[in-house]
Amino acid sequence: SGAWSGRGGRIRATMEAAELRVGFVGAGRMAGGLAQGLLRAGKVPAGSIMASAPSDRNLGAWRESGCRTTHCNLEVLQESTLVFLATKPHILPGVLQEIRPAVGPHHVVVSLAAGVTLQTLQRLLPAGTKVLRLMPNLPCVVQAGAMVFARGSGAGDGEAALLKSLLSSCGLCEEVPESYINIHTGL
Repeated sequence: SGAWSGRGGRIRATMEAAELRVGFVGAGRMAGGLAQGLLRAGKVPAGSIMASAPSDRNLGAWRESGCRTTHCNLEVLQESTLVFLATKPHILPGVLQEIRPAVGPHHVVVSLAAGVTLQTLQRLLPAGTKVLRLMPNLPCVVQAGAMVFARGSGAGDGEAALLKSLLSSCGLCEEVPESYINIHTGL
């Protein structure tokens, strides 16, 4: 039954992706690259993607792609189920403090912040939050990247399968022990 359960997970992940609402807190190049990968592969419709940034500097390109934009990080949480935290690492603790009250059991939170551990993320988010740590690299922007991710204690096989299914459009995506992520950061 092991082989069948694996297939079911992939099918379920793909079905969920069709109804998925994806948010990006932070709208820089890496976030934009991941969003473009999702859009080009038809994984998520543009109207189901929302990005936030403090200014309009990076948001114009998102709007041109048909994505929704905001200056309010909390709005991203209210409008999304899968939330990518794509801010600079030094800003992330403040952002987590801001969004913490809006994070619920239906959210899957994926951090792209280099050097911010799952332990830190789990401490700053509500207990039991489904959190994963993703380390993409710049070629993801042209859908030729390699990404590794690790999951926190609240994230199960379903969340891992969903992330892998979605991000396969941006390049290779593999789950690894968290200790490998810091190695990958330099690649």
